[in-house]
Amino acid sequence: MTEIVFHPAGSVPGPEERLAELGLRVGYLDEAIWAGVNARMSAPPLGPTNGPGLLDWIHRVGRLREVLVGQGWSRYDKWNAGLVRHPSKPVVLGALQGNRHTGDEAAKLRSDYTKGPAITAMTQDNDHDQFSLFADFERNGGLKLWFLVTFPTVRDGRLVVLREVSQPEPTPQGQVIDHWAHRIVLPPYDFGPMVGGEEDGAVEVDFPVTLR
Repeated sequence: MTEIVFHPAGSVPGPEERLAELGLRVGYLDEAIWAGVNARMSAPPLGPTNGPGLLDWIHRVGRLREVLVGQGWSRYDKWNAGLVRHPSKPVVLGALQGNRHTGDEAAKLRSDYTKGPAITAMTQDNDHDQFSLFADFERNGGLKLWFLVTFPTVRDGRLVVLREVSQPEPTPQGQVIDHWAHRIVLPPYDFGPMVGGEEDGAVEVDFPVTLR
């Protein structure tokens, strides 16, 4: 039976409090986002079309893990996944490409690409609805897979990264992630005027599975 957490009137936790329950801070996430955007801008203009997004993802994952390992987390590479694991709670965190509704709780968030067997396997112990919140992480025993979900876009000539930290519901292989147990939405990260380039989405990488 799902445990429901009720908050007294006027005491519903905000995004920062909800992130803190996961051992996260907005500043940690922003370091990873900044690293990804910086790498995106360094892509050669005549490189492959997916180059900027791929560089963004690689550096976003790398910096996210670097920052959190410094806070006691540990890198988690099951199935070659670029994840990081909380030191005491059964929580793992990765990076995911969202869509234009990233950061908008009233809109339909979807992953940009269908998911392969690795993510399918790792979401099986996730929550099935929004009501369990953060109560009793240990009850079901399995790891909970969360993502720093981002979507870079251009608004009025300014580079903006839409962002949230969210936990998908269990997702069958070959489908996009479009059902979420929890979404912690954050305001857009505004990087200022866009110099050169054009709006595009970052390529999403579904990490390969190593069969053993």
